[in-house]
Amino acid sequence: MEADGGPAYGTAAAGPGPERLFFVSLRQVPHSRTRGFTLIELLVTLAVVTTLLTLGVPALQATVSTNRLATGVNGLVGTLALARSEAVKRNGDVVVCQSNDGLTCSRKGDWRDGWRVFLDRNRNRLQDAGEPTLAQSGGLVEGLQLTYRAFGSRRYVVYYPGGTTRTNGTFTFCDPAHPEMARSVILTKSGRPRRSDLGASGQALSCGP
Repeated sequence: MEADGGPAYGTAAAGPGPERLFFVSLRQVPHSRTRGFTLIELLVTLAVVTTLLTLGVPALQATVSTNRLATGVNGLVGTLALARSEAVKRNGDVVVCQSNDGLTCSRKGDWRDGWRVFLDRNRNRLQDAGEPTLAQSGGLVEGLQLTYRAFGSRRYVVYYPGGTTRTNGTFTFCDPAHPEMARSVILTKSGRPRRSDLGASGQALSCGP
């Protein structure tokens, strides 16, 4: 037998008589042909991919924004619930204050930078020596806003030994890229925070101070 491309020999019986030699040329055997993309198929594929990206990217961004807002809301609700519980347990005033540096209460800036919780033994709304820190938070991820509007100070929330607060207030979490997804934490004098997608009076939420 010769190398590829040459004839291949064999035998075949054709009735009585001597066997007859036959050969088949391998050059005559058809080979499969690889077929590539045509220009039209390529353009259609690109159009489909572009459409999927156009529809999918905004949806993905909205999902990311929703998760970030939910994380911030849950973190603050947990902090307020802790402060309320500690005020009752310790039979003293507990303050939740905004903190820009993570170490002290701040009179400037806003809540998105973080907050602290401490036992306010002398009730001056400042954390003095000997007043323990009960919790602290580094604030929100970059890009999110957090504002607090209340009747009274907007820099801190005070919980009394009975678990109540001295004022009503609303924390608003917002992503400026998706203002329609803003969320709020509404605080009443009962001291119990509640989540909402509306303001305290049922109005739509908005970004900004």
